[in-house]
Amino acid sequence: MQRPGGPTAALGPIRAAEPDLWIWMGDNVYADTLNMTALDSIYARQNRRPGHRALRESTRVIGTWNDHDHGANDAGRSYPKRDRSQAHVLDFMDVLEDHPGRERAGVCSAHTYGPSGKRVKVILLDTRYHRDPITRDPISGQRYFPNEEGDILGEAQWEWLKRELRTSTAQVHLIGTSI
Repeated sequence: MQRPGGPTAALGPIRAAEPDLWIWMGDNVYADTLNMTALDSIYARQNRRPGHRALRESTRVIGTWNDHDHGANDAGRSYPKRDRSQAHVLDFMDVLEDHPGRERAGVCSAHTYGPSGKRVKVILLDTRYHRDPITRDPISGQRYFPNEEGDILGEAQWEWLKRELRTSTAQVHLIGTSI
């Protein structure tokens, strides 16, 4: 997605294709801030953009987050405002206040579409909230070393994912992550 203030030109052709579903896969906004008032403003600006408003009015919208809407570039579980940031992204996705997803640590969700026998289940994982720290290559400063002992999903999300797959009535499963 575009940085704040940038155009959302891609949303016009997307709307023209009349999709049944739009999935935000992260970087829905570029927040990179510890200031939650600024985050409010960034999401409000995105919601006011005509292309985004039109998409939401014409298409079912679901999604997860990535680092820039989580709160900082390459951020993981150490980001100190992750709970507050999570509330913002759930508001942005129009997740109801009493939805069970509001009680989970992280922005993961499951959505089933279609009639019996022709169901598709979209499972969106959160690869930020529980992600262990990563280490930059000290020489290039650009690449990362794998954290062989690290976790990305966290134990509760792994259990949730297993339960979603075990209890699913869908014939097709699409699993998406932001990384």
